[in-house]
Amino acid sequence: MLVAKARAGAEFAVTQMFFRAEDYFGLVDRVRRRGVDMPILPGIMPILNLNAIRRQGELIGTSVPDEVVARITAAGPDPADIRAEGIRLAAELCEDLLAGGAPGLHFYTLNRSKATLEIFEALRITV
Repeated sequence: MLVAKARAGAEFAVTQMFFRAEDYFGLVDRVRRRGVDMPILPGIMPILNLNAIRRQGELIGTSVPDEVVARITAAGPDPADIRAEGIRLAAELCEDLLAGGAPGLHFYTLNRSKATLEIFEALRITV
């Protein structure tokens, strides 16, 4: 679909949410092999509530990878601990994406910009 959009005149793309850097880089590689070099921004959505993110994933036809579910679940039942682990996961994903050459980041905040600010702060510390 991205190739068709590029050929129709799109100058950049933003992905849907995903949780593994290799998924993004695989998409970029497939698009590049088809001769399209437009910037593709990775779409990041931190997991603040596992059930909510699963429902959103179902709506767009994706799922939360088992290893991500295991890590969130291991954080414990406290919503604050789940949120904190979701922020850590998102910050790690962003680091991997930027280190791998992503041209930037797009955050899906759903009116919860505080989480995005926390990810940004974590990135400022490590980058």
